[in-house]
Amino acid sequence: MMEPRPTQGVPRVMDLRGTYKGGGGPDKTVLNSAAQHDPVRVYVLVTYLHQPNDHEFQIPEMAKKLGIDYVDLCDGSTLDLACLRGLAALLDRHRLEVVHAHDDKTLLYAYILRLMRPGLRILYTCHSHAILKREDFASPAAYLKFRARQRLQIWLMGQYLKPVIAVSNDTRDRLVRNGLDEAGVAVLHNGIDTAVWQRAGSTPVLRRELGIGEGGMLVGTVARITPEKDLGTFYQVARRVALELPGVRFAIVGDGYGDELERARREVARLGLEEVVHFTGHRNDLRDVYVSFDVFLMTSVTEGLPNTLLEAMALGVPSVSTDVGGIPELLYDGEGGYLAPAGDAERLALRVLELLASVELRERFSRECRQRIERHFSFGRRVRFMEDYYHWFAGNGGLPDPAAAMGEPGHAG
Repeated sequence: MMEPRPTQGVPRVMDLRGTYKGGGGPDKTVLNSAAQHDPVRVYVLVTYLHQPNDHEFQIPEMAKKLGIDYVDLCDGSTLDLACLRGLAALLDRHRLEVVHAHDDKTLLYAYILRLMRPGLRILYTCHSHAILKREDFASPAAYLKFRARQRLQIWLMGQYLKPVIAVSNDTRDRLVRNGLDEAGVAVLHNGIDTAVWQRAGSTPVLRRELGIGEGGMLVGTVARITPEKDLGTFYQVARRVALELPGVRFAIVGDGYGDELERARREVARLGLEEVVHFTGHRNDLRDVYVSFDVFLMTSVTEGLPNTLLEAMALGVPSVSTDVGGIPELLYDGEGGYLAPAGDAERLALRVLELLASVELRERFSRECRQRIERHFSFGRRVRFMEDYYHWFAGNGGLPDPAAAMGEPGHAG
C-alpha cells in the first residue's frame, strides 16, 4: 500500500456527492458530518452535483440551514466536461488535497480529477453494494447496464489509496466477494444525531392527512422507489394485513428517479389496494412522518446500513424488516422489532400483525429501539473517526484501527 504524502496543517477535503431532489440517506451523512466536523482538525467543502432538469433539488437549502461551506455544480451527462473543469477549479481555488467520493458517479469523477491533478488523494465511502438478479430488472439491457457499472465501480476502487470505507460488515463482505482485498476495506457504521432525531416537538402529520382517527393504525416506510426496495412485497404484506385488520392503512414516503412513483400508483390500483396503500411522494418533514407510524416496514432485498431504519429506531418506531445487508447489525430480531427473509410476505405480515395487536409490545420495542441507537450508533463518534481518516489520507496521521472504527454492533458506542 502506497503511503500518503505528508502535508502541513489541517486536511482540506472536498466531500463530493451526486444526488437528486431532496436527498437520501448518504446526503444526511454528508451534510450533518460537515456541520459537526471540528474546524480545528479539518476543513471540508461540501460539493454536490445535480441534474439540469432537477427542479426539486433541495440540498442548498439544507446546507444553508446547517451553516456549512457548500457549492453545487450542474452535471448534465455521463461525462460532463464542463462539470469536471468546474470541480478542478474548486480544487485549485480552495487548495483541496483530498476528495471524498460517495457514489459511482463521483467515484469516476474523482479518478479523472486525480489524472488532472496527480497529487490528489481519493477516499471512497461505499454506502451500499447491491446484489441484484436479472429478474429484478425490467429488461436484459437494464441488468447488463447495472453489471457494467458495478464492475467499473470495483475497478475504480482498486485504483485508490486504501482503505475503502464500507458502512456495514455486509457491505465490506460484498466488496471483497466482488474482488477487493479484504485488508483494503474498513467498516465505519452509519450513525445518527439523537439530539435531532427525537420525538419531542414532532407531530404525526400523516395521520391527519390520511384521516386516521384515534385507534386507527398506520404502517409506513420511507424509501426511494427503486427495484432493491421490493415494494411488490410491501404491497403483498399490506394485502395480508388488511384482510385481518381492514382498517389498517399503509404509507410509502418517497419518490423515484423518473416515473417510478406513477407506475407504483398504477400497480397498487391494479392490485385493488388504493384504499389501503397511500403514496406521499417526497417529503422533508421526516420526523413528523416517522412519528405518524405505528410500525415501520422495510422490504428491501439489499441494503447497506439504511439511514431510514436508523431514523425510525431513533424515534422509537417498532420496526419489521427484511434481514438483508447490514440490517441485522442494526436491528436485532425480537429487540425493538422483527426480522424476516427478503420476499417472505407471509412472515413479514405476521410480524406486523403481532405488533399491531399489542400496545404493550409496541411500547417495549419503542424503548428498545431508542436505547440501541443511543448506545451503539453515535453520529458524533462516526464524525471523529472520519476526521482521523481524513488526516491519514492527507498524510498527517496514522491509519485508524479498523477494528476500533468498526466496533462491535452490540458493544460500540
